[in-house]
Amino acid sequence: MTLTSKINLQKAILQLFTILCFCSLLFQIVLASESTENLDPRYGGTIIIGVTGDVDSFNPLFNESATAQEITHLMLLGLADLNENSEFSPGLAESWEYSEDHRKLTYHLRKNAVWSDGVPISAHDVTFTFDLLKDSTVASPRQGVTEYIKNVTAPDDHTVIFEFTEAYPDQMFDTAGEILPKHIFETVKPKDIHSHEFGRNPISSGPYRLKKWESQQYIELVPNEKYFGSKPFLNRVVFKIVPDAANLMMQLQTGEVDMMIGVPPSEVSELEKINPDINIYPVSGRVYYYLGYNENIPLFSKTIIRQALTMAIDRRSIIEAFLYGFGKPCLGPIPPMIKWIKLADSDKFQYNPQKAQNIFAHEGWTDHDGDGWLDKNGKPFSFTLKTNAGNQLRADVAVIVQEQLRQVGIKVNIQTIEWTALMDELREKNFDAYMGGWSTSFNVDLTPIFHSSATDLFNFISYSNSQVDDYIEAGREELNRQKSAHIWEEAQKLIYDDQPYSFLFWIDKVVAVNKRFQNVTPIPLSSIYNIEKWYEISSN
Repeated sequence: MTLTSKINLQKAILQLFTILCFCSLLFQIVLASESTENLDPRYGGTIIIGVTGDVDSFNPLFNESATAQEITHLMLLGLADLNENSEFSPGLAESWEYSEDHRKLTYHLRKNAVWSDGVPISAHDVTFTFDLLKDSTVASPRQGVTEYIKNVTAPDDHTVIFEFTEAYPDQMFDTAGEILPKHIFETVKPKDIHSHEFGRNPISSGPYRLKKWESQQYIELVPNEKYFGSKPFLNRVVFKIVPDAANLMMQLQTGEVDMMIGVPPSEVSELEKINPDINIYPVSGRVYYYLGYNENIPLFSKTIIRQALTMAIDRRSIIEAFLYGFGKPCLGPIPPMIKWIKLADSDKFQYNPQKAQNIFAHEGWTDHDGDGWLDKNGKPFSFTLKTNAGNQLRADVAVIVQEQLRQVGIKVNIQTIEWTALMDELREKNFDAYMGGWSTSFNVDLTPIFHSSATDLFNFISYSNSQVDDYIEAGREELNRQKSAHIWEEAQKLIYDDQPYSFLFWIDKVVAVNKRFQNVTPIPLSSIYNIEKWYEISSN
């Protein structure tokens, strides 16, 4: 081969190599482009959400199950809605304002909102809805929200004015709920509202509308073409009704459903192994567990003793052992999900059994007779801890508390009784201590549990602190959010100092969703919050 031929061959090889490199680079760019495109929001797709109970009704005047309320809220909007910061954001109303004396609240409705049947949504729908709520013949379980509402008027089609008998902070909670279509119900007798077909086949004002409901099988929602907001990305949201939680967990593992709300913490690790295509979303809890002490009993009448009892309980080990880390120590009755209240995050009564024993000894409780139990004036430090049957978590935690208190010399006898019987004994103050749990609300009011006047409500322990009473009363009346936040902060500090309860832990709600779905944002208010903004990515 001549030199010229060799040079030409080398040039050809170099050109071929260059072309191959360019093609390879081009191929990588295409793949990268496709990968990026698959992650971009796109319209289409179906999510199957597993639930363990059918819906009672889609009429917000009557539905009571959490599932029914969450689904209904995708179809029927209120005037305003709570967002991820526990603050109200626009719904059917685009703005609102209060009168100077806070006795009037005026909403300004959107002018482009229509029902899914094409009829414009107006202020007259709002006044009509509240007429139904007030009507005792309709008998809505939510009638109580109208207690302080004096009048609801519509001076024009897009303005509605609420007049109140008094000024109070929760006026928006009472007025911003779902609105019903007047043109559907205006010819229906009040006594027939409950049985009206709307409960099974509603029209919609929200991002989704009902396509089909097969009882005990599934509920299918599709985008509402008349919705004033942005079109939802998902074409179908299907709520699949399964017999029980065990069956639902199995279907989540096998991929038959894409989402489950309330995965037992004990199942999370195994679920992730069986189905690695699942994302886990811990949601800040609304439920806290506690030990309540009957302060009418001399044993629990002193604050220092109750504080020492809390220090003898290792709450973090309980959270790890029984909540598998899906929880956090409870530092008072106001939930961390209330973002506008800056709650203390330092624990004055952390686990310290030695300090607890020193306190007990200072108060005269030592093992005088050498039998391993604390005693004072010949009486042992012993009490009965009551809890309700049928709650395995409470039963398990009670046993751990019993063992931890045994280690500091306190004898705890556990008594498990049927729920209604337990409630009777709590109301009659026939108990030493009990283990309970409270589900908290987004509107803060500690009156039913911690006000001294509430011993006939849920203040079973007869807790009384006049300063706490003052804070609670002030907090219920304070209209300025910043001032209100300070009041509730101080109330919580006092209550936690008093330790009327050994506040144990907040329980996280565990939400599992297939990784195909992006922009998933469950919050304490709703596990399907902003589902109209969720989207499905290609699995290819």
